[in-house]
Amino acid sequence: MIRHRFRHERPTALADAVAVLAEAGPRARVLGGGTLLVPEMVAGEASPDHVVDLGRLGLQPVRLDGDDLVLAATATYADVLADPRVAEHAPTLVAMASGVTGGVQLLNAATLAGSACQAAPGSDVPGCLAALDARFRLASEEGVREVGVDAFFLQAHRTALRPDELLLEIVLPSTAGRAHGYVKLKHAASSWPIATGACVLDADGRRVRVAIGAAGPIPVVLERDVAPGAGALAAEVAALLQQTWDDVLADAGYRRSVAPVAARRALEQAGVAP
Repeated sequence: MIRHRFRHERPTALADAVAVLAEAGPRARVLGGGTLLVPEMVAGEASPDHVVDLGRLGLQPVRLDGDDLVLAATATYADVLADPRVAEHAPTLVAMASGVTGGVQLLNAATLAGSACQAAPGSDVPGCLAALDARFRLASEEGVREVGVDAFFLQAHRTALRPDELLLEIVLPSTAGRAHGYVKLKHAASSWPIATGACVLDADGRRVRVAIGAAGPIPVVLERDVAPGAGALAAEVAALLQQTWDDVLADAGYRRSVAPVAARRALEQAGVAP
């Protein structure tokens, strides 16, 4: 039960949605699927005066824009898993979404944009989007600006979103036909990950982009040549993990020790010798 009064706004136009955010600022929260926001409101951890529901904006969940795959703010995990364009142009995303904890109810309601905006360190989403070199289109009354993944995730539960903005779209450069890997280390099927590893080779198969998620407050990315005996992966990962994450599932030391394992297994899935 939600114990405070608020206005549930259901705009049918983007202009109306951003107008509410411009006026209310930090007193407003955006609702995509509600699987994160509603529990926070029930627990009293969030008490917004306005909840801006994006469900009536008529956004197309998945579309192609040239060589980019575009996911709307309202695209659910189920949308991602059901759309053949995602399987073709972002197979790493499908590998991630198919293993998300929460069952059918979560898959049908939760949105990737909501997970990205929450920026929970233990979430599957930030690390996967980092590996895919995602871009984020942020809308406000001033217009739409685009932020790269390296600048979007700032700290645990903090992103580049301003109070007057909403995440409109996630843009993913097509990785069709490229080798990739995605690995999640967790204690049990129902738990959040301890560390994730995701990687995608470039078009020539000579370089690989590797992202480690859940091991720190934000995902970290390394790019390396694909060469036999490149080695030093553990040292490279350790150098990147200057900040680690500590919670009830695992302490910082354990996460630091298993992060290279997640990266190595993702590379092995992609057919790359770590």
